[in-house]
Amino acid sequence: MILIGCGADESPPELPDIEYRLVITDSIGVETGDPEYMLIWPVSLTHSPEGNIVFLDRMKHAAFMYTPDGEFIRTVGREGEGPGEFHMPSSLEFNSDGNLLIGDMYEIALFDSDYDLMSQMTWPHTAPYFINALNDGGFIGIQRIPRPEENRILWVSTLARWDGDYDPSVEYFSIEFEWRIDSDGIDHSSFRESSIYNCATSDGRVFYSQSSIDKFEIHGCEPDGTPFLHIVDENFHRVRKSEEELQAEMDAFNSLINRMSGGSPRQVNVKLDPYKHTVLGMFIDGEERIWVRLGCYPGIVFRVYDFSGEILFHAMVEYDGNPVDLNTWEITGDEHGFLAYNASYDQYQRIYMLELTGTE
Repeated sequence: MILIGCGADESPPELPDIEYRLVITDSIGVETGDPEYMLIWPVSLTHSPEGNIVFLDRMKHAAFMYTPDGEFIRTVGREGEGPGEFHMPSSLEFNSDGNLLIGDMYEIALFDSDYDLMSQMTWPHTAPYFINALNDGGFIGIQRIPRPEENRILWVSTLARWDGDYDPSVEYFSIEFEWRIDSDGIDHSSFRESSIYNCATSDGRVFYSQSSIDKFEIHGCEPDGTPFLHIVDENFHRVRKSEEELQAEMDAFNSLINRMSGGSPRQVNVKLDPYKHTVLGMFIDGEERIWVRLGCYPGIVFRVYDFSGEILFHAMVEYDGNPVDLNTWEITGDEHGFLAYNASYDQYQRIYMLELTGTE
């Protein structure tokens, strides 16, 4: 069942009862100083099996590892085209054996628990990303393949499972969307449903939600693809972004374009989507709870479910500044705790450690 909002009410809904807060306790990153703490573009945060903090720096083309207290340990990988080398890697995950998977646009490399390269697989097209490593050696990811046509590019994004081959062994969900760049620039509203937010358990259960502005749906599949969960919230409706939010989004987009072009200013005509996505991400914590980030509220608000679809509680990031600042934050969590980073390019980058506390 899908609810299509009529758009009559475009203001944010009333904030739910917040039972828990995610409180920042420490951070990693400096504006100037030791290069091991000067971060450029952190992505794909996680913890190692021992509880160390690990993430990729796309512009440094390597994984960085720190103790739980933020002390630098080592890097894994480097820039290049040889074994164990990457160009702007985007996904990272540990499997149950303590081995580390790192993926960039075309390759996924596997390192052992001592971080020596074991194998590296190169895809003929684009490699899957957003990796969730599984206990049996497979992994869950999303593969986005272009299909060029005249004056446009069609993309097919597929959420699937891979077991050592280029072709997926199980496909859970697939969407097709158009990426059109013409004389009028980029219209973000034309591909508002092009993202798949997903997470998976180590035994292969998969949860996902397609990006949307007027429907709230979460699906759950068994490892073989059989559906077992379907959550629909009929109370969600379209919420329009404020002018401040649109300006912040435009600033972040321009900063990204300038950074990708080596710092040379570029003018790109962009038409931003005026509406917020109902879901902005999800992850599974160490207690087998699904954390779903709700996109319609100011700040960062999570609705937390169990695997049967029952709502357990709502949690919110505690932040004293402008809630718009949090629009560019990415947050994840596991059995070792919660991590976040601010993806804005207008300031130096940091990794944040957070603690879950009650509101009482």
